[in-house]
This record gives sequence, structure tokens and C-alpha cells, in this order.
Amino acid sequence: MATIFPREQKAKMLFEKIKENPQACERLMETFYDALGVGDDYEGNGLSAEQFATALFRSYEEKDLTAFLMAICQNSMFDLLRNSFLAPFRFNANGQTNPYILTDEDGKLIPDIKFHVSDKNYEQFFKVFQKSEQVKMYLAYGFRKRHCYDRDTMEAQEIRMGEHIGVLLVYEMPDTVKIQETEAQAYAAIWDILMDLQKSLPRSVVYYGQDSMENKGNRYDALGVFLPMYHFRKALEKNIDIANKIVLMH
Repeated sequence: MATIFPREQKAKMLFEKIKENPQACERLMETFYDALGVGDDYEGNGLSAEQFATALFRSYEEKDLTAFLMAICQNSMFDLLRNSFLAPFRFNANGQTNPYILTDEDGKLIPDIKFHVSDKNYEQFFKVFQKSEQVKMYLAYGFRKRHCYDRDTMEAQEIRMGEHIGVLLVYEMPDTVKIQETEAQAYAAIWDILMDLQKSLPRSVVYYGQDSMENKGNRYDALGVFLPMYHFRKALEKNIDIANKIVLMH
């Protein structure tokens, strides 16, 4: 792949010399933030100058922009997109349950769930609950997340944010695996839906999963719209209707 400028070859030795010198790392970090126009106003994100230099050189050597983004803004590339509500979160990414389903398909609380559900939240959910062939409705617990480096080990770590209980609407979508589309292509295909949801229901969280739903022995992609109670409890039924119209009319 062509780059804007030719890559310096065998730069690792130079990088190692710089990383071994705290003063050199400090100057490098100062120059970087001066170039961004923040200079002395930058308060840092918890990384030392040496850690900053390590992340910068790692991203250069490995051609990995995300490695550097995590150092300067504590988000990966797709963290930035998802937390800007410009891309969906994956259902159960990396084997981690998200969102947690708290009710069954009849709207009843699942026994022995690990999260406390207040009577108020459950009553509000059950009041609007309805079964439909076109959309499955659940009470759920969901969260957003971002990634950054551990200050001591420089290993990537995950930080949860925006943890809430809300209503999850799950829609059956075309099977992009069958037509051999990548996840990014699937995201592009539903992008207009996502933008319409953000326009009409700002702060709703969209989930997507390739080949993650089964119906009568056939697998499909699933799109989820999560409406946190804290933001959507007023006019909850109306907000659910808006989500249904946006998704089902596309």
C-alpha cells in the first residue's frame, strides 16, 4: 500500500534510543501537542511521555492508527465511530455479553438475572411490551465502551461507559454472511437507518450482529435498537413506535 511519504527503513534503533531518554520523550510529546495547537493547555490522559512515545512508535512500525489513537484520546478508531453514534456496536463482541437480555419473549423477567431491576423500570417496560413477528422486544441492560492503554503495562484495556437498563428492540435483517459481505459492508448498508434513528431518537444505541438471529432453522443478521430508560422513559411507547417505523420502512 502506498503512503504519503516513503517510510524510513530500520528506524527501530532510533526509536529505542529516544524511548530510553525521558527528556527526548518529553520533547516529542510537547512538539506533538504544540502542532495540535493545545500546547501547555493539554492536561494529558494519564500516559507519561515515555508511554506516549512507545505508543507513537508502535503505531508507526505496525501501521496501526488505532494503537496511537488509544494513546492520545483513549479510544480506538471504531470506539470513536460508535461513541459518536456513527457505527453500531457489535452484539456480544469478543464473547462478552452486551446487551444482557433481562426478560423472555413473553416479557417476563428471567429468573436469577445478575442485575437488579427496579419495580418502576419493569412496570414501565411491561406496560408497553408487545409481541410481534416483525420485532422482538426485551428489557435489557446495555453499555457503551472505549479502549485505552493500562498506564503500568501499556496493555490495551476496556472501559465501560453509559451503563443503563432500557428497552431493546431486535429486528431481523438480510443475511450478509450468505452474500459474503464483510461486517464493515453490513454497517454501511444500515448506516442510513442509524442516522435516521439518531435524528429522531438521539442517544439511542444501535447493535448489529452478522448471522446472529435464528428463525425456523434459518440464520439472519440482527439489528438492535436500545432505548435507555433514563433518556426515553417519558413517551416510551411513542419512542418505540418511532424506532419501528424507521427500521421497518427502510
